[in-house]
Amino acid sequence: MKKLGKIACIFAVIFILAASPAFSEDFPIEELNDALGTFIGELAKSLPFNSTIGLNWSDAYIGPLIGAPPHFGLGLSVGFTPLNFSAIGGLLDVIGAGDAISGITDQMGEAGKIFNIIGGFPIPAYTFDLRLGGHGIPFDVGFKLGWLDTSKITALKDLLPDVGLNYLLVGGDFRYALIDGKALPIRLSVGIGFNHMNTKISMGVPIGDVNEQLDGNYYFIMKEPSLDVFWSTNVIEAKAQVSFPLLIITPYAGVGASIGWSKAGYGVNAPAGVYENGNGPNLLNDYRDELEEMGFGSLTNGGFSSTSDSKSSFNFRAFGGISLNLFVIRIDLTAMYDIVARSLGASVGLRFQL
Repeated sequence: MKKLGKIACIFAVIFILAASPAFSEDFPIEELNDALGTFIGELAKSLPFNSTIGLNWSDAYIGPLIGAPPHFGLGLSVGFTPLNFSAIGGLLDVIGAGDAISGITDQMGEAGKIFNIIGGFPIPAYTFDLRLGGHGIPFDVGFKLGWLDTSKITALKDLLPDVGLNYLLVGGDFRYALIDGKALPIRLSVGIGFNHMNTKISMGVPIGDVNEQLDGNYYFIMKEPSLDVFWSTNVIEAKAQVSFPLLIITPYAGVGASIGWSKAGYGVNAPAGVYENGNGPNLLNDYRDELEEMGFGSLTNGGFSSTSDSKSSFNFRAFGGISLNLFVIRIDLTAMYDIVARSLGASVGLRFQL
């Protein structure tokens, strides 16, 4: 049920965007670009935290790969971190759906108050994890991959015929054991990792015509355009972790310091043209510079788009939890706290491990 709730949250936002009212004739390009600036500012704080989901295993070090038994593991992690309401609030206001988030929280009743407790709207994430023990010196390496493309999944494509969601989270880490657990019932490691995440939401529902008057009787026209929203982040993280293997449970705790580079953008897609009195030959090339100065960036015959790059952001998180160890099966419960943004996240992991 918890997993379904997390998935429902992101689909709720997708439905909100897809069902938004049409723009008026005066396309709010300045407001849209200003909202993008706010959007990327908050995403820069939230995305690096979200990208750390996965590979938060209870064992600070899993042991050497060469041995009896060989030490490795693979499994699945599912979790969430929050996105500040203001990150999407301004964007929703511009496209005419400003009350959407409050409407969702009202309908959820008491559960909606959780959004305020954790620090925002929960962004779900998942990864398949693989970790291999090292050889020679006490180290291990981990790899993770999460991917979703609704256009490739028939059930989701039928459920969301006018909406596309493309999601990718990939990363890896290297951990060196300062205490490997042989002499003491404790394991302590330090490590470094890299995460990359990108998401694109494509809405096939028209958001309203663009009909912008230029000089004289010339108009910039786009009929029934659709909207794409996309964001991505790259994160380098240094971390330290300690774990205490105790029979069938393993408590663990750690800290991570990261630097991330994020960007976000949008695209408005439809045949675009400049016409005298709305008819005649397409004069878009003659007015391209003027339109881009007005805010219609990266203009082509297929629409326009804008991307805003953020400055690097520093994040510091603490994480910890406990795992239940059932022979070769591990069940991890992890809580995370973003010290800079003061927000909470959590994940659940299930894996096979030797």
